[in-house]
Amino acid sequence: MDRFNGIPAIGFGTYPLSGVEAERCVAAAIEVGLRHIDTAQMYGNEKAVGRGISASGVKRDDVFLVTKVDPSNLGAARFADSVKCSVDDLGTVPDLLLIHWPPSDGDIDGPVERLLRAGEQGMAKQLGVSNFSPRLMRRAQALAGGKLICNQIEFHPLLDQSAWLATARELGLVLTAYSPLARGKCMEEKVVQEIAARHQRPASEIVLRWIIQQGVAAIPMTRKRENAASNLRAAEFTLTEAEMSTISALGNRNLRLINPSWMRSWD
Repeated sequence: MDRFNGIPAIGFGTYPLSGVEAERCVAAAIEVGLRHIDTAQMYGNEKAVGRGISASGVKRDDVFLVTKVDPSNLGAARFADSVKCSVDDLGTVPDLLLIHWPPSDGDIDGPVERLLRAGEQGMAKQLGVSNFSPRLMRRAQALAGGKLICNQIEFHPLLDQSAWLATARELGLVLTAYSPLARGKCMEEKVVQEIAARHQRPASEIVLRWIIQQGVAAIPMTRKRENAASNLRAAEFTLTEAEMSTISALGNRNLRLINPSWMRSWD
């Protein structure tokens, strides 16, 4: 499978899974061939995710594991302890540690410094951010001396994130797409269904292919083993330039699904 900055192009998101279900779904995703697992402190499922990885029977080194620091833990008093707790709950050091959301006051200097320190202390193999605007991406990468590898954002055909993608490429960052299918809304689009029929593939595979063909990783969540296997097959074909453009044109809908109150601005 393709990797972007070492990140497998297609992964498995674990929100809102919890407990035994999270463990089962993670194990199943790995068993069908997915090697990129995403979790977060905010999800409350790190222990279950760690157990799922162990239960899969696949060597830990073969799985790219991501977790994220909760907004409530970004301050100096809680950051390091929260990361240590994540490592303990996961039963392993994550391959990638992200700041889940920028602080509400927009001052990222302290959190980025603490993120770097966590990496230096061996609490994560690589570092990045999530939900950072292009402006904050620039600031964070400058503060980090170019050490950040990823910005995880909402990314799907119904939301124009071209400015994020251009900035990420400029800064040497990879984007990872959460909610890559827009909770199924992308698959309902007529043009997507027409392209799917042409390729004789599910609409979900068409949307995921559109994402990864731009060099963006995708982390769809599913409770069904067969859907996880289907998601992986998005790496097996190529969309034409015309098909890519047709799907990209849907971005004028600007449908943002995740927009919490603490995000004052996406600029």
